[in-house]
Amino acid sequence: MAQAGDRADAERGAALALIDRARALLGAGRPRDALGPAQRGVARLDEAQPRPGPMVFADALQALGDVEAALGSYADAEESFRRSVRLVEDVEDGEADARVAVRALGGLANVLRMRGAYEDAEALFREALALGEAELGESAFELAAVLNNFAIVFKYSGRFDEAEALYRRALAIVEAALDDEHEETASIYHNLGGLDHARGRYRRAEPLARRAVEIREQALGPAHPAVALDRAALAPILDELGMVDEAERLLRDALGVFEEAFGADHYEVAVNLNNLAAIVHRRGELAEAERLYRRALAIKEQLLGEDHPELAVTLANLATNVAAAGGKAEAARLYQRAIALLERSVEPGHPNIAVMRNNLSALSGESPASEDGPDATQHS
Repeated sequence: MAQAGDRADAERGAALALIDRARALLGAGRPRDALGPAQRGVARLDEAQPRPGPMVFADALQALGDVEAALGSYADAEESFRRSVRLVEDVEDGEADARVAVRALGGLANVLRMRGAYEDAEALFREALALGEAELGESAFELAAVLNNFAIVFKYSGRFDEAEALYRRALAIVEAALDDEHEETASIYHNLGGLDHARGRYRRAEPLARRAVEIREQALGPAHPAVALDRAALAPILDELGMVDEAERLLRDALGVFEEAFGADHYEVAVNLNNLAAIVHRRGELAEAERLYRRALAIKEQLLGEDHPELAVTLANLATNVAAAGGKAEAARLYQRAIALLERSVEPGHPNIAVMRNNLSALSGESPASEDGPDATQHS
């Protein structure tokens, strides 16, 4: 019996070592290398006799889900997090690890957010927050990630004030637990900059986005994909401020990092292609801009489906480009599709909808162009 127990302990230890290895590779910006260890670790825990406790298995599934989400395999990530949530929910009261439970709910909510299911994501984020506040306290470090990701739902939906309140609360938690130069703060500064960018507050956005780059580069080094993400977020802000050459350089550099780290058909590649195309379009290189927009759209449709609200900005930008080249009929169809996607998922007064509607009307001469103009492009 002792030998059987020793073997079981060794098997569990080997499986957990694989999970730890996957998390380390993901943290190093190598999600493709992390996938194999994560899958093998979960499989070995699933097959182990006796099976490990549910909280151990739930935590391992979260590691797998994080890797799958980083690779853009959102359906797989959703299933991993749903399994984790089911395991947590089946645990007897008083025996659950609240930290694992909060991460399970928050992780599933974040994947649903990535898939465009904003209402479902909001409900789960609220559940994760309520559980964490009740079991861990309102300033628990585990709540920072939930708040940060929850705020993104509000940003995408056009609820900017609510988004900022959550970002600020997340930042306060992280700075109290760590310090204001810790890598964890970079994600929040990144998102605060993105929020001001979405609100058109470009001069306020720039120092926040630059701070994210500085903190993360100091922590991870200049070649890490997370640093490229920060630079890619800074680029459209600089573009709006007229610093076009720096913006284009940052986007092209980030695009190379993403294609190497994540593959040519990753979501972040699509975002960068859209933003790079906006610069190329304004230079008057309409054929090259159209190629970039269509590639971005194809990647988003493949990863997210044809009804995801994330497609709207690229559809509208492609419409602007096509209209400038004389294709008004196709441009009208593209604007109509973009507007329909956004109307289902964002607040009625969202600024992107207003610009798209005005540009659609301007195509037929029904209304004058707005200050954004029928030739204005939007950043992802």
